[in-house]
Amino acid sequence: MVYRKILIPLDGSESAEEALPLARKLAGPDTTMVLFSVCPEDELRLCRLNSAYLDVQGRILGVDGFRAVSHTEPGDLVERIRNYVAKEGVELVVVCRQSYSDLNHEAKVLQNLVTDNCPLLLVKPGTVKPNLAKILLPLDGSIISENVVPHVIRLAKVTKAEIVLMSVSGFPEIPSDRPPSAKPSWEEYALILMKEVREQASVYLERTATIFRDAGVTSRIKVVFGGIAESILKVSEDEGVDIIAMATHGRTGLDRWVYGSVATTVGAATKLPVLLARGNDRN
Repeated sequence: MVYRKILIPLDGSESAEEALPLARKLAGPDTTMVLFSVCPEDELRLCRLNSAYLDVQGRILGVDGFRAVSHTEPGDLVERIRNYVAKEGVELVVVCRQSYSDLNHEAKVLQNLVTDNCPLLLVKPGTVKPNLAKILLPLDGSIISENVVPHVIRLAKVTKAEIVLMSVSGFPEIPSDRPPSAKPSWEEYALILMKEVREQASVYLERTATIFRDAGVTSRIKVVFGGIAESILKVSEDEGVDIIAMATHGRTGLDRWVYGSVATTVGAATKLPVLLARGNDRN
């Protein structure tokens, strides 16, 4: 299950280089680390400088026992990375978020970097933890969101991590036509609804947990109520997880978990790496 090719986009900045420690943790003896750089088509001189810079980074990795190659070409960053990933069979992209970037613009770039067969591991500057022992995986019950599971299993096998499977549900709302005198009381009715939702979510997560057990990966479940972003952040802190994994599409709008207002909240607040994998509805 080792990653055979890991691509790390580098632009010469110290923040971009902060993706390298995590890539090192995930690289095995048979892994090729691809140091990738793109320059504007009218700046070929910059391409030569980038190539020299990547060669230096590659030699440093080689001294430490890693296998590394460098690749520089002119053009659009997203287009060139996607083409290279598809052509060369890259299995993981590790990139460090630019702390000064516009989050809305960056979200669109990151969305385009995630491909069907190659997930993206997003690192925040200064946040890589020494151990990768626990991964949080929020799921919404859809087939689409479950397509991230094979990627998480692979990551867990490489890192020997435990998986926390998480379901988030909103609190029941009082129906506008329910009279105050109705029995059971609203408080009692809300507790009944929450119990039913919790039981249904637990059954679903337990079923998903068997997939991890069959793959030899330890997992456990957690069902919570509340806002999606707030719940992801709270559970990640309470559980002391090291990585948050999410699919980019799902029945409840899981793409908004990654690229909308929820993602902005999670991405801005969390200090954890985030694994993004594309979910496709293959019925």
